[in-house]
Amino acid sequence: KFSATIPGARKAVRVLFLPSAMIYWLYFSVTCLTCLSDDIPRSKSAKLTCGHRMCQSCLKRIFKLSVNDPQHMPPKCCTADFIPLKHVDKLFDTEFKKTWNRKFAEYSTKNRIYCPARRCGEWIKPGNIHKEDGKKVGKCSRCKTKVCCQCNGKWHGTKDCPKDEETNRLLETAKEAGWQRCYNCRTMVELKEGCNHMTW
Repeated sequence: KFSATIPGARKAVRVLFLPSAMIYWLYFSVTCLTCLSDDIPRSKSAKLTCGHRMCQSCLKRIFKLSVNDPQHMPPKCCTADFIPLKHVDKLFDTEFKKTWNRKFAEYSTKNRIYCPARRCGEWIKPGNIHKEDGKKVGKCSRCKTKVCCQCNGKWHGTKDCPKDEETNRLLETAKEAGWQRCYNCRTMVELKEGCNHMTW
């Protein structure tokens, strides 16, 4: 450190002369909240909406982590606001950005359904889910397997889903009341008169 007194000043004013490296460090360096490195150049960091700063290598790490872990998607700092994508736009290539966008859509979907087929496990997009015979069914875009949206297993076709609580309650009531199902259309029928023989 060097110091000097300014001549002609009413009071004795001492001016500190700091080495240029220290001036650079004081004015142009920031501390990264994540790695706690305190020599990050401002240009190599992002100022987040909460006021914290994060270095580019920590930003890259947290965004890569978010692709594999739904708990970290979308990446956040200390608030519920996610880290704006403008801070990482130049850090990743187009392929990673496409992967990240796919995973963001997947992890943002409530009650996600995945293909139960071996060696697949593809996420079934909400656009690939429709109703068939009054039941929700999904279709895997990769292997074309039909999926029951009730139990996330393979589609049961005309059979009932074992996890469909409403149908199970109806079947229990039917059993107590002596009702049976039509073998053709699976509708509940009650015998009012005649024999027990059912035809269609």
